[in-house]
Amino acid sequence: MATLEDVFRSLFPEFPADQDPFVQPPRLPADVFAFSAHLLERSGASHHIAPYVPMRDSDFRSLIVDAAMRNRAAKLGKEWLRAPTPAGRTLPAAPSGVIAKWRRLRKFRDRIVYEPLLEKSDAPDWWMPCLELMMIADEASRDIGFDSDHPFALPMRSAYILEETEDDFYTLQRASFSLSTAVDDLVCVQPKSRTPTVGCTLRSLSHHLALLPPRGQVRARWVQPVFPERAGQRPKKLGLLLLPYPFRIADDVFEKVAAHAKETWGWFGVRSSWLPDNRDRTKRKAFVEYVLHLVREARSKGKRVDAVVLPELALNFTQFVDLARALAKDEMIEFLIAGITHDRSGRRGNFVSIAPFFLLESRRTANMTDWEKIILVREKHHRWKLNSSQIEAYDLGLDPKKSWWEHLSILSRSLDVLVFRGNSTLTTLICEDLARVDPCQAVVRGVGPNLLIALLMDGPQLENRWPARYATVLAEDPGTSVLTLTSFGLIARQNELGDHPQASAIALWKDDVNGAKKLELPRDSDALVLELVAQGKTERTLDGRSDDGSTHRWVYDAHGAVSVGAQNRPDWITTGVAKSK
Repeated sequence: MATLEDVFRSLFPEFPADQDPFVQPPRLPADVFAFSAHLLERSGASHHIAPYVPMRDSDFRSLIVDAAMRNRAAKLGKEWLRAPTPAGRTLPAAPSGVIAKWRRLRKFRDRIVYEPLLEKSDAPDWWMPCLELMMIADEASRDIGFDSDHPFALPMRSAYILEETEDDFYTLQRASFSLSTAVDDLVCVQPKSRTPTVGCTLRSLSHHLALLPPRGQVRARWVQPVFPERAGQRPKKLGLLLLPYPFRIADDVFEKVAAHAKETWGWFGVRSSWLPDNRDRTKRKAFVEYVLHLVREARSKGKRVDAVVLPELALNFTQFVDLARALAKDEMIEFLIAGITHDRSGRRGNFVSIAPFFLLESRRTANMTDWEKIILVREKHHRWKLNSSQIEAYDLGLDPKKSWWEHLSILSRSLDVLVFRGNSTLTTLICEDLARVDPCQAVVRGVGPNLLIALLMDGPQLENRWPARYATVLAEDPGTSVLTLTSFGLIARQNELGDHPQASAIALWKDDVNGAKKLELPRDSDALVLELVAQGKTERTLDGRSDDGSTHRWVYDAHGAVSVGAQNRPDWITTGVAKSK
C-alpha cells in the first residue's frame, strides 16, 4: 500500500533518493498541485470538502474550509506568484509560509494514502494540510495559460518551437502536454478556463489548474500565442459561418470495405464523392470562391463573420489548405475549422483540422507566407458504429442485419485547447468523441474550455437526439458552450425517404444562460451565421474561493441564413457529386 512519500517519489522519480522530499516544496506550483490533487483524489478526500459550516445535526466527517483558510491560501498564493526570482534561478522562490505548509507533511510521510474508513471515522489528519497546499498552488497559478509572461509558465513556453525563416516569419509548433514535471505517464496538469458549479469533484476545487489523465490515455495540448497581441480592443462578439457541406450524399458513398460472412459485423468506408479530385484545380478554385462569396454576402447583410466552420469529413487536407490560404488574406477571419478525410501526410481517416490564424497575433498580415505550419490536425478517438436503424433511416445501402464499424485506424488520442482573444479557449470534437465519456471528456471537463465545436455527419440537430443530450451535460459541467454542426447530406436523405418529419436543423447551440437553440437552414440557403457574445461571470470553487469575475462564457446572440443564389452555386456542390468513380 502506497504512502505519501511513495506517491511523491513515483510522481518525481528523479528526486534524490537520499534526500527528504518534505524539506522544500517543488519549485513549480503545478508540481505541488499535481502531488496534492492526486492525493486528494486517490484517497477519496475531495468529495468530503465543504465551504463555510458543517451540515446541521451531522457528526459524519467533512473538511470544512472557513474564511480564514481561504484568505490564507489566497494570500500565500499571491505571495508566491509575485515573489522575486533569486539570482541564477529561473523561477520565483516559494515564500516561507508555503515552505512551512509543505513541511507539515513530513510527519505524515508514512501514512497510507487510501484506507477504508468507517462511516463515523474522523478524516485522516493529513487531508486538510494537503487540501490547503492544493489551494495555494492553484492561487499561485492565476492567469497561467493566458498571461504570456506568467513566471510559472516556463515549462510551457520552452515546449514551443520558434523557427525564423527568410521572410522573418516565426512558426508556432507544439505545446507541452503538462505544466508539471510530474511523470506524465501518471498525471498531467494543464491550465483551465471554467470551474464547474455543480458536483463534488476535484474539478470543482480549482480555478486555474486541472489534474488530467496520463498521456497514454489522452494527450491534452494547451496552445497559447507567443507573439505580442494585436493592437486594439478585443471584440466581445464572435460570428461563425456554418457551412453544412456536403449538401447531398450519393447512394454509393457508404461502401462495404470488409465483412465476415458468418459474423454479424463488418467494416464500412466513406467515399467522399462531394470533393473534387485534387488534380481538378478548376473545381477546387470554384469551391474556395464559393466560400469567400458566402463570407462577403453575410457581411453585406450586416452579419459578423470571424470564422468558418465545416462539418465532419467535409474536406481533405489539400482542399482545407486551399481554403485556409484564401481566408488567411482576410484579416478579420480568426480561424477555419473543418473535418477532413486525410491528414497532412496523406493518411486516410477521420480528422479535424484547424487553421488558427489568431495564434499569429501581431505577426499576421494579409501578405504573410509560410504560415501553414501552424495548422493543427488530430484524429477521431472513436469509430462510428452504424446499426440497422441508422442504415434504414438514411438508406445507406449496407446490410441492416449487420453492425458496421468505421474502417478507421486510431493511432493516438489528443485534444488541442487553443487560447484566443486573450482570455478564451476553444477545442473541437468529432462525432462519437462527444458521446463517449472517455477518454477526451475527462480533459474537456477538467479544462473547461469556453467554446467547444463538435463536427458531425449526422441527422437533424434536435433537442431530443443524442448530440443535444451530451452537449447539455458539458454545458452544465464544466459550463462549456457547445456547438454541434452536421452536414446536410444525411438530413436530405432522411427527408427524401419521407419516413420522418421534414427537418433542416443543421446545428444546435447550447450555453448555460439560454439553454439549447436549434439552428435551421432555410430552403435555398447555403449557410448560417451564428453570432455569439462574451459575458463575464464570477465562479467559486467547492471550497468557496472566488475567481474575482475573471471567467467569461460565450452565449447565443443571433443567427441568420446566407445564400449566394443558385446562379453562383456550382451544380456539383448542390448534387454532392464532384468527381466520377
